[in-house]
Amino acid sequence: MATTVEATTPAKVPPPGTTTPWYRDRRRQLVAAIAVAAAAAIVGWFLLASGTRKEQFAARSLNQAQAAAEAGNLPLASSELQRLITTYKGTDAASEAMLTLNQVRMVNGQSELAAVGLREFLAAKPAPKYVAPAYGLLGAALENSKRWAEAADAYNQASTSAEVEYLKANYLVDAGRAYREAGKPQEAERAYRTILEKFPKSASFTEAQVRLAELTQGKM
Repeated sequence: MATTVEATTPAKVPPPGTTTPWYRDRRRQLVAAIAVAAAAAIVGWFLLASGTRKEQFAARSLNQAQAAAEAGNLPLASSELQRLITTYKGTDAASEAMLTLNQVRMVNGQSELAAVGLREFLAAKPAPKYVAPAYGLLGAALENSKRWAEAADAYNQASTSAEVEYLKANYLVDAGRAYREAGKPQEAERAYRTILEKFPKSASFTEAQVRLAELTQGKM
């Protein structure tokens, strides 16, 4: 009896030299993912370490500049502060250096230059913690230049930006003084009344009472 041999389909064998694509190999995918994560971690660590070192170097330069200013060497202090601001831009120390530099300018009788520098600093939108002191210094610089109304506005901005009550009240006292010099008694009265109403526990309360009494001839 004749036997029938069933035909079978030969198994498909990949051509010589070919391999399974990497994206179909889950093991390779896992290894690749781990490698990418490790690389990202290394880059993140490097950036963090680099930023930390930058802040440290900037803080060291700031201390040196401030020491020069305290020693009375204002030209050296100004030079060091300007170099710090340029070299370590974006650091906290650079922001503090900008404030210190403009204080030095005011001591040197360069209040107009200080006002320009402080306005540029504020226009660059510094961190919130530097806004109030920058506006306060701007007010002082403008006051030194007898630009009373502008000084009062700057002090008001400083009060609004300040985070603690005693600073808010103190800046309003400065604003009231500048408004009086600017010939704006109503604005000055408003500043003093704000202290009495909102900051009764501040150290500026008594001065606000006295100045308001002077403005209103004792009528509180």
